[in-house]
Amino acid sequence: MSETPARSASDEATQAGRGVIYIGLAKLYFILAGAIIEFRLPAMLASSVFGAYAVVASAVSPLNNVLVTGTIQAVSRFTAQTPGQARAIQAAGLRMHLVLGLPLAIAFMAGAPLTAYLLHDTSKIGPLILAGGIVAGYSFYSVFVGTANGTRAFHKQAALDVCFATLRALGILGLAAAGFGVYGAVGGWVGAVVLILGIAALVVGVPRAAGAYSARPLMSFFANVAVYLVLLNLIMFADVYLLKRLVTEWYLSSADPATSAALAASGLVPAQAADAQVGYYRAVQNLARLSYQAIIAGMFVIFPLVSRSTFDRDRAATQRYVRTIMRYSLIFATAIAVVMAANPEPMLDLLYPLEYAQLGASALIALALGNVGFCLFAIAGTILNGAGMTRQAIQAAAVTLVLSVAANALLIPRAEPGASVLLSAAAATGGAMVLGALFGGVLLHKHLGAFIPWRTPARVLVAVAVGLGVGRLVQLEGPLMTLVEAALVGLSYLLALVITRELSGRDVAALTSLAGRRKPAAGDPGAST
Repeated sequence: MSETPARSASDEATQAGRGVIYIGLAKLYFILAGAIIEFRLPAMLASSVFGAYAVVASAVSPLNNVLVTGTIQAVSRFTAQTPGQARAIQAAGLRMHLVLGLPLAIAFMAGAPLTAYLLHDTSKIGPLILAGGIVAGYSFYSVFVGTANGTRAFHKQAALDVCFATLRALGILGLAAAGFGVYGAVGGWVGAVVLILGIAALVVGVPRAAGAYSARPLMSFFANVAVYLVLLNLIMFADVYLLKRLVTEWYLSSADPATSAALAASGLVPAQAADAQVGYYRAVQNLARLSYQAIIAGMFVIFPLVSRSTFDRDRAATQRYVRTIMRYSLIFATAIAVVMAANPEPMLDLLYPLEYAQLGASALIALALGNVGFCLFAIAGTILNGAGMTRQAIQAAAVTLVLSVAANALLIPRAEPGASVLLSAAAATGGAMVLGALFGGVLLHKHLGAFIPWRTPARVLVAVAVGLGVGRLVQLEGPLMTLVEAALVGLSYLLALVITRELSGRDVAALTSLAGRRKPAAGDPGAST
């Protein structure tokens, strides 16, 4: 009988590991499909038009992300705790969005004129109204994803991710290429959401009856976690809002004859010139956020695990999950960031027109390294929410957002448009993210008794210095050589971690065991050696 708990724990670890692999591969595909959108649009559209799309996307994404993440977590949490009621919970989730998601989408559309007014740009009213369809579709689609996640049907969740990524890329790029501009890009996104909603109903299935499960527990949990998610997404997009508004004001108030002449020569009004700055900054964000995209799979998997372990009051398991996911997130998020920061201009030039690379290189260094902090902050918040400590997660997010807004509001108006203002926004946001990660770590250690093993950050810093040093010493030119150089930087970073004994055979064994190929080595695989 003593073997049953061990076998159960081993099976759970294997299932979780396979979930990381399934969702990780799907998220990798999602990243690649999203990258194709973000890298092709600047080549198809003028920088001001690409910036206009970025403004609309940044307006809809926070609400969108809140509805999607909050719904997935709410449905997943209750489904994981009571798997036998999965269909009833799914029905409750769909009812929830008849009174939540749909009205919010309508409110977003109705508020488009006010949003455009605050951005000093009435040309955004129409695209914002169209984008409201994304909000409505996502809210119902996320219920199906939450059901798949809560029942640990990670393969279905991954398949939906891949399918939607493909539809979204085809829709946005196809209509933009057809000459429909911002309306085409947003309209293609709306069309993809409509299609994936129907596909999700077929893949996951629909509840055959309304069921007796009340929607109130889901709405209560959603309401609590939504506050945190709103703050989290504002941290991600506040710099774009402030950059758009403050740069527009800078152009409007500038008495410099050279600035007026440059605007006249470009044929752009101040709002359009600010859109161009947002477009350049969007390119920086896209590369800097690759580290965050890479660890999203861990967030989806850790949430139901922590929900279950805290529900069962298994403190040892919770601490093991925290140490493992936080440690690996720091190591691998930093690996991506150091590659971007080592040679930022060639990396941008590899994917964007030359002007994007020249203006955004310095900003990429600051924002790529800062986003490592955001990765840890987001994982910490997910763990706290999964453990039912939403108030603590909200505290960390509120502090981080205040720091970001204050720093951006202070620095952006003092910089001229171009490389200077992009660096100001990136430094303000990146610095706030790092401080937010530290605060989140303090809360995790205080309430759950675990964070990152103390040796890991020191060893990672050494490896970062090695990676950056290799990037400065090895200067290779040309697209292919840029990729070679990026590989050398990444390998030198990982080699430094091996030499400092941060990565060892135990880590390889742990990752292999999660894939289901062999049993884990003795001891905690997430512990630092």
